[in-house]
Amino acid sequence: SDVAKCLQLLSRDEQKNLSKILSRLCTEGLIEKYGNRNGQFRFVNREAEELDWLHADLKPLDVRWPFGLEHFVSVYPGNIAVVAGSPNAGKTAFMLNFIRLNQEHHDIHLFSSEGGKEELHNRISKFDHPLDSWRFHAWERSRDFADVIKPNALNIIDYIEIYDKFYEIGSIFRDISDRLGNGFCLVALQKPSGRDAGLGGERGLEKPRLYLAMDRGKLKIVKAKSWKNPEVNPNGMTIEFKLAAGCKFINTRHWDRPE
Repeated sequence: SDVAKCLQLLSRDEQKNLSKILSRLCTEGLIEKYGNRNGQFRFVNREAEELDWLHADLKPLDVRWPFGLEHFVSVYPGNIAVVAGSPNAGKTAFMLNFIRLNQEHHDIHLFSSEGGKEELHNRISKFDHPLDSWRFHAWERSRDFADVIKPNALNIIDYIEIYDKFYEIGSIFRDISDRLGNGFCLVALQKPSGRDAGLGGERGLEKPRLYLAMDRGKLKIVKAKSWKNPEVNPNGMTIEFKLAAGCKFINTRHWDRPE
């Protein structure tokens, strides 16, 4: 019916001819029937990029992390990492510390969904570094993050707001991943206190290669696909901390694995 309307096919003969054409396209494999409604089709996209796995660059991204996470996990070009944090757990402080640790060697873009330029200025001014020593780009953005991803840079999203249809978080991460070339994306996400998974639950755990859960005073490695040391599995490891002045993490218990 959409095709008939678009092409202004009004007569019965024209619509019967349209039906024959769609049937032929199905036979040729260009389209296929889709969904539970009659007359509904989808385009069959057979394009796929071949992976040159034999000549893959096995060198991980040279990035540093708060709490020395780089000693336990590696991330690679095109990866997504997630920090799922309960309210006021320190997600933004984590993101700003990540920027501070990597800004001298990477092109960094921060997409902020809350607070505006005034709050960002106030947060950064709490660090023991001059304001003019910071080297990153800040953008105001609250949705459709895949549209603004810088494919060959370090992208930081603070944070993804989602209020219903939480199951869509998986497709949001997929769209972001599809836009990344040799770049990387670190995403902050809200989560309920005491739970490992952020909004969207298990669907949000599928795409990220690194997934961290942050509660007040504790950070946990929920999922790490690439281990720095093949003999040391970082999954499930936790560290405890205090957050001073809203920006400085002070370890109160080093990385370990709870009983």
